[in-house]
Amino acid sequence: MNIRVLAIAPYPGLKDVLLEAAGDEPAIQMDVEVADLHEAVPLVQHAEQRGYDIIVSRGGTATLIREHAKIPVVDIPVSGYDILRVLTLAKNTHAKVAIIGFPSICRGVAEVSSLLDMAIPSYAVEREADVAHALQQAFQSDVQVVLGDMVTIRTAQSMGHRGILVTSGRESVSDTLGEVRRVYEVYRRGQEKMRFYRRLLDADTRGIVALDETRRIAYVNQAACRMLRQSADMLQGNNLVVISPALANTIKQAGESKQLSDSEHYIHLFDEQYKVSILMQETDEGPSYLVYLESLESRRSKRRFEAYIPSRLATFAQLAGVSPTLQKTVSRAKKFAESDRHIWISGERGSGKFMFAQAIHSSSRRQEEGFYMISCDEIADEEMNRLVFGTARAPGLMQGGYAGTLCLNRADRLSQAAQESVLQLIRNNRNFRFIASSSTAMTKLAQRGDYSQELIYAVGELHLAVPPLREHLEDLEPMIGQLIAEYNSQSGKQIVGMRDAVLERLTHYDWPGNLPEFEGLIQEMLLMTKGHYTEWEEVNEVWERLVQHPGAHNTASYAQIDLSGTYEEIEERILRQVLQEEGMNQSKTCKRLGINRSTLWRKMNKMFKKET
Repeated sequence: MNIRVLAIAPYPGLKDVLLEAAGDEPAIQMDVEVADLHEAVPLVQHAEQRGYDIIVSRGGTATLIREHAKIPVVDIPVSGYDILRVLTLAKNTHAKVAIIGFPSICRGVAEVSSLLDMAIPSYAVEREADVAHALQQAFQSDVQVVLGDMVTIRTAQSMGHRGILVTSGRESVSDTLGEVRRVYEVYRRGQEKMRFYRRLLDADTRGIVALDETRRIAYVNQAACRMLRQSADMLQGNNLVVISPALANTIKQAGESKQLSDSEHYIHLFDEQYKVSILMQETDEGPSYLVYLESLESRRSKRRFEAYIPSRLATFAQLAGVSPTLQKTVSRAKKFAESDRHIWISGERGSGKFMFAQAIHSSSRRQEEGFYMISCDEIADEEMNRLVFGTARAPGLMQGGYAGTLCLNRADRLSQAAQESVLQLIRNNRNFRFIASSSTAMTKLAQRGDYSQELIYAVGELHLAVPPLREHLEDLEPMIGQLIAEYNSQSGKQIVGMRDAVLERLTHYDWPGNLPEFEGLIQEMLLMTKGHYTEWEEVNEVWERLVQHPGAHNTASYAQIDLSGTYEEIEERILRQVLQEEGMNQSKTCKRLGINRSTLWRKMNKMFKKET
């Protein structure tokens, strides 16, 4: 056992006594610094990082150090021998004596002086700032000499009076080193347990944050550090409001509404969405909190209902274009974002309605709350009923503590029963702003006998028409630039643009499949690009296939795979076919083939290296 000790001696003479006593203790490795009160604080603030196990000091300096140190502080006691020595010395002065110091010294002097039948007045102080006032009181009572700690003696001398320091002898220091060994053993065992529990918490994929009564962070695990994008050292001790106003506000609102462990809350942190679970513990000083953050990306497959929650949301910056048509639409959508009224977004399939819905949420006052999307053409009536009203075991959107924006994607496909469920949610829940999207215009939808006009009017307080791609072809070039930048970051290529021969054909096509068709084609062209520019000769076959089969990049097709050749060649044909059918969307391709993204990239790189 080797115990590293940092000793802070309030007066120079104590340093020699400490080093002499430590020399007789082979298990203790001691460094001694001479400093009193606030001079000691900078020396101890990073003692743990410097490898020290224990801090030793005495009196007011030890008390102050304890407020700033993260490791145990052992106080050098004022022994009966110390007091007898200083009283003997004071008696020989033949002057009126008083004791002024921190309570530990005053109590010891009072006990010994009482045994010796000596009447010595005492003035106990709790803070350094109280010493001067206590001295003034003593001197007004005709005290001539004061006994005390370093701060007392130094202040008395500055006021022109005499002082005698209560020093610590070898026996007091030896007792202290015995206490160091005992405290270290207790501390070591506690640290081992703490490391064990810390490893358990760090292994949890959920972010865990413990807050004290002042809402300061007392503990964070590694997952929470990743979510908050700061180290534990930067987070611990800070007020949560400074670290994450959104999370602090969620906890505040949950505490005020008493909706804690029995409800779910959702927030966005750095464009990712998390479920927040909060446990509160009442203490004498106030409530403390234990907060769990769970990434919705990791738990989406376990959700009890099909409410899609994007891990990252689009913003208006991603929708900006140079065409007057798109600029006008974006400007209108930005104004809608400032309001909290419900919105109906109409436009052709693939025109970008879902991105506009996300961008509106991202710029609204609800941006720190959840964004949920229901695929109305896929959800069954019983599933919609469970989603809205919940079950005996799990609350639904109506009463489950959810809030934010609820996007009804392809709202024109809702069944009549599902329409009624959504209407009840709108009537009885003010926690959501509703955004509906449809490829059917509102006026045509209102003419359908099987569609609720009340629902159209309820959600369609504001109406946004998103133009198809053919109406803003001026935006193709900046859109291509953005797709190239994203592709380069994933593939490692250094593509800087497309030749005019390619761009000319792209801007003279109607794009019946809109954005999915366009993005799928561009992704395939980039895969075929070998140099810094996409050459027409590299992609003419891709283009001819598009022209012969318009919309092919937007519609899944069933292809007859050529099964001749080696396994590797067959696998390559399958990979190409699935990539094309999924519009070059790598996430969907991975999911469909049952492989991860790194495996996909390895196969794609191998495949396209053959062509270069």
